[in-house]
Amino acid sequence: MQLLFKEMYIQGIKNFIWRISVVIICFVVLLIAPVASNAQQINATATVDTNAIVIGNQFLLNLTITHPKNVTPDWPAVPDTFSLLEVVQRSPIDTVVSSDANTITRRQKIIITSFDTGYHVIPPFVFNYKLKGDTSLLSAATKAMLITVNTVPVDTTRAIKDLKGQIAIPFSWMDVLPYLIGVLVLALIIFLVYRYFKNRKSTVKVPEIVIPKRPAHEIALEALKELDEAKQWQNGNYKGYHTQISDILRTFIQNRWGLPAMEMTTDEILQIRLIANQNREVLEKLKYTLELSDLVKFAKTIPVVYENEQSLKNSFDFVHENKQLQEVKEVKEGEA
Repeated sequence: MQLLFKEMYIQGIKNFIWRISVVIICFVVLLIAPVASNAQQINATATVDTNAIVIGNQFLLNLTITHPKNVTPDWPAVPDTFSLLEVVQRSPIDTVVSSDANTITRRQKIIITSFDTGYHVIPPFVFNYKLKGDTSLLSAATKAMLITVNTVPVDTTRAIKDLKGQIAIPFSWMDVLPYLIGVLVLALIIFLVYRYFKNRKSTVKVPEIVIPKRPAHEIALEALKELDEAKQWQNGNYKGYHTQISDILRTFIQNRWGLPAMEMTTDEILQIRLIANQNREVLEKLKYTLELSDLVKFAKTIPVVYENEQSLKNSFDFVHENKQLQEVKEVKEGEA
């Protein structure tokens, strides 16, 4: 009897443990079921249009992920270079919504090339995401793929050929025509500029110097005497006095040697060879008189009595030193 109760007690304990286990299992299944359901709805794929290329050629990699509308996955960062492969171009991420608006598909096309032969692995690309109302970070990854990069096939049965020589480009007048037109236009411009300045130069009138028939020194001496009798500087007209002295000397030089002294500066007159080669004392007197005249005219200098008298005396001396000698021709008797 005791044995029977003992077996019943043991059987009751086993039944209790089994029921508790069933409850726990059901509870775990209820917790995991939504996660598994959502995980099955997210699908990440990576496909290529070919698994073998010739070195330098390109192939297309398609990245795609399909997920519920309440899930926003992070797009994986594809580096510019990975596994000896180089990204040439990326397209924008395209988004397509299903007809029932519950599923979203995102795609991106990536053009890739390689300049290294061999077998190169395209690694898995991981899309991280979170479920609504859950802070856990989940992920969906694509499968790894193998790309074969082959070298350029070489026919070893054929002989090695040398590099081709330079190709001669046929001559064409159309290639030279723009340069010929440019040269002609430049020549025309130079010709027109030359003609313009030549005509302009020819139109500049050089003042004609009319030398009077009377000897230059006679005209100058008369003018100096009239100036002396006018008593201008004694009446305070220093500028008029010295201006007339300068004009008389310049007119004398112009009439005596045919030089445009009235248009020349004092320095230019003193550098004339006929003037510069004269007696040192005469040259110094002329320089003194002309420079003093410039100071009075332009700097409004008021000379003293001695300077006024000395300028007139220097002018007389210069004219006398450069008198025009009269040539007397003797005609011998009996000569025609």
